Amino acid sequence: MRKDVNDYKVYVFDLDGTLYDQPRLRKIMFLRLVSYYMCHPFSAGDLILLSHFRSVKDKWTDSSSEDDIIKRVAEDKKADPARIRRIVDKWIYENPLSALVKTKDDRLIGWIKKLRESGRKVVIFSDYPAKDKLSAMNVAVDGMYDPTDERLNELKPSPKGLKVIMEDLKVAAEDMLMIGDREEKDGKSAASAGVDHLILPRKISKRNYEGFNC
Repeated sequence: MRKDVNDYKVYVFDLDGTLYDQPRLRKIMFLRLVSYYMCHPFSAGDLILLSHFRSVKDKWTDSSSEDDIIKRVAEDKKADPARIRRIVDKWIYENPLSALVKTKDDRLIGWIKKLRESGRKVVIFSDYPAKDKLSAMNVAVDGMYDPTDERLNELKPSPKGLKVIMEDLKVAAEDMLMIGDREEKDGKSAASAGVDHLILPRKISKRNYEGFNC
């Protein structure tokens, strides 16, 4: 970073794996999935599609949209893309919302509040829809940039989202900090846009906030 962590004008936060403890959330979701499909064994094939979707998206380095990932999974598993979309919406976007309260990083979220109170701008830049998750965690920000924005038709590590943010907020790259949990996604996106970045461990217990005003 070119500055102290507290000295930027605009802070861009990734959401998934950054504002909450992703390993803990996945443990909760694993138990929910097992419980649900034990009661619905004839739908257990959904788990294969869901697992493959996660695997493909985690390794996806192309900057294309999530719809392209859905198409890839459908081709790989010879499945209906609409079915995959329903499964993804249910188990990745909807059901986890109630678990976010248990896994959110209260200290990081507290820092976000202090940054905004001090006049700095805080925005979310995510490859997943952010509005419902932020609401579930009671996090207020100055802007959301996610796949619901038609301008962001590329996923990280594309720098397009960060460039849109800089244009919208009229801020220079050196005055913006990207905070995420994955070097290969968040870090590369920031580097390609000329923006400083900070990568946090996914486990909250391993995070060190020394030097943060939080």
